Amino acid sequence: MKIYISSDIEGISGITAINQVLPGERDYERSRELMTQEVNAAIEGAIEIGATEIVVNDLHSAGTNILIESLNSKAQLIMGPSHKGAMLEGLDSSFDAAIFIGYHSRMNTSGVLSHSFHGGVISNININGKDVGEFYMNACVAGHFNVPVVLVSGDNILEQEVKDVNSPIESVVVKTSYGRYAAKCLAPSVAFEKIKEKSKVALMNARNIDPVKIQGPIEMRVTFLNSGQAESASIMPGTELISPNIVSYSGKTIIDIYRALTAMIKIANSN
Repeated sequence: MKIYISSDIEGISGITAINQVLPGERDYERSRELMTQEVNAAIEGAIEIGATEIVVNDLHSAGTNILIESLNSKAQLIMGPSHKGAMLEGLDSSFDAAIFIGYHSRMNTSGVLSHSFHGGVISNININGKDVGEFYMNACVAGHFNVPVVLVSGDNILEQEVKDVNSPIESVVVKTSYGRYAAKCLAPSVAFEKIKEKSKVALMNARNIDPVKIQGPIEMRVTFLNSGQAESASIMPGTELISPNIVSYSGKTIIDIYRALTAMIKIANSN
């Protein structure tokens, strides 16, 4: 069994503040340790049910958060900022299942540190009339390769987001949101054990969890935080500026949409 683990940091237990997730800021090094150990918990669960290959993608910011020297040696780590595969670099149809660790809810929800891909650029992402965040987009990309997402960890707001998309997906709520910057958090040791056990359950049941799929053509509307960002993003071929801060783009597949979104964010954030 070949497993792909995609890991963010905002959904890790014990993390509720911006200074915990930015390199060089207070408590960031502690956050790296917590993130690494939650990923290790998922790896350990996968190993116990017979996984033969495990690839971990460190997707937060520059992709240099997970402490490779502390990562379970049976896993391989994708590090660094990816420009093509982005948050799912290295994922393809050879994987049997995907696990999302430390994820967060989409922008404009009450989840802890909620945002969609880039909190300083994106206000909302709408796909075919549905407001979506990172979980949905990444799950659809995995579905493009026929890979089911079987487990997601994060806060209770994210859990509801996941269940609304595909209820059989297992979830681990490691913290209960009390607002954007506050939460009731599980002790790390408890979070680790829950993730490990749920990863085993999820992977043993992987064949009964359908991949999240979206059929083309797909229309994406991206709402930027301000009109200047939208104007910059709209220089990308194929886009249309449909209101001062909203840019639309149509694609044949979710891969087209995903790459377009990545490009627009980079352009909008460059000014």
